[in-house]
Amino acid sequence: MLPYQLIRSVKRKTVGLQVKHGKIIIRAPKYVSEQDIAYIVKSKSIWLHRKIAEQNAQPAARNDHYQQGSQLLINGERKTLDIHYGLFPDVTFDEDIIIVTLSDKLKTKIAADLKQQDKYVKQQLQAWLKQQTHIYIDQNLCHYAEKIGVLPKSFNVRLYKSRWGSCNSRKELSFSSLLAMAPKWIIDYVIVHELCHLRHMNHSAEFWQLVVLHYPNYLLAKAWLKSNQNQLQWPTI
Repeated sequence: MLPYQLIRSVKRKTVGLQVKHGKIIIRAPKYVSEQDIAYIVKSKSIWLHRKIAEQNAQPAARNDHYQQGSQLLINGERKTLDIHYGLFPDVTFDEDIIIVTLSDKLKTKIAADLKQQDKYVKQQLQAWLKQQTHIYIDQNLCHYAEKIGVLPKSFNVRLYKSRWGSCNSRKELSFSSLLAMAPKWIIDYVIVHELCHLRHMNHSAEFWQLVVLHYPNYLLAKAWLKSNQNQLQWPTI
């Protein structure tokens, strides 16, 4: 059975199949059973395999995260950027769409120079990614620190372009704001990784033994970061 993402909706009347970026997305009414959905996927398997192969063969799109219609990862899922204007700046989701709302007050300024829109969208997304990363780490850092038996002095979140986290001799931890683009289990790995450095300020065998004790799937996390690193970069204007 081909893997797929299932999105259910009360308003939907029919089952819809879509292949997007090599992944199958199924939108279905609430009342359609899992068995019926599995049957539909099986009956369309030849078409689905062909579409997946076609899309995987296409070159990766340019990574301009801040432009209308561009693609970016959020929580490990690919989202399409949709830019709007409203009373208050905001960032929200609607299924596979990420909506960035810019303040109406910027319209006049941006109308004179469309490149200004890229600038403000980028700034708003950066601030939002930083906020989301900070919230998640703040909620989970103490849990892992207690398990490992360490006590970090503090942590902060900043835009790193070449690393996911760091730990210094003063027991201060830092994390990349771009971690909000990765799945939660990847952020968990980075948290554990940096906390283990409070015991071993190196990448010795003892360090990795401590990591695997508290995060057995660390090799999968490292492989995910390596294979997705091109999508977890932030372009400059």
